[in-house]
Amino acid sequence: MQERVRELENAYKKYLFKKFLKNLFYLVFIGLLIYFIFLIVQNHYKQKSISLEALNYKKELEQNIIKAKILQEKNKITRAKLIQENNHTISKMQIDSKVFSIAKLKNNFYKNPSYERALILAREYYRIKDYKKSIFWALKANDIDKKTEDSWLIFAKAQIALGNKNQAEKALNVYLDSYGFIELDKELEND
Repeated sequence: MQERVRELENAYKKYLFKKFLKNLFYLVFIGLLIYFIFLIVQNHYKQKSISLEALNYKKELEQNIIKAKILQEKNKITRAKLIQENNHTISKMQIDSKVFSIAKLKNNFYKNPSYERALILAREYYRIKDYKKSIFWALKANDIDKKTEDSWLIFAKAQIALGNKNQAEKALNVYLDSYGFIELDKELEND
């Protein structure tokens, strides 16, 4: 009987030990299950926060792109206005500088008369289609140096532009009779 009691005690101890292992196994299993669920939930929230961050970043980026496009359009308009204003200012400045240059050339001519200055004035007036003044300055240049053909040619071109073809021919014939050859065809074609 004692043996039987010992066997029962050993069997009971084995039963308790198995029960303990079983409970320990369940406890570890539940603990691991909770841990994995926790990791899954945490991973889900991380992904959710990352996707929210990405979404916010995307929205911010789209807003920045829209702002940049608006700014770019404003810059184009501003640039166009500046270019237009600069062109207008430049054209005003060019006109003013040419007027100033003609006036300055006149003053320089009257201070120190020279064939070159008179010829430049004649050409400039011819270029701006003030043919009467071009004739005047061509005659001034001719008074200083009658042998040089440029003043005669400008005189003839200005006369033709005014419709006085006979006057132009007369002047060129006088030059040819007095001084010789003129490259008339080339000069009149350049006009």
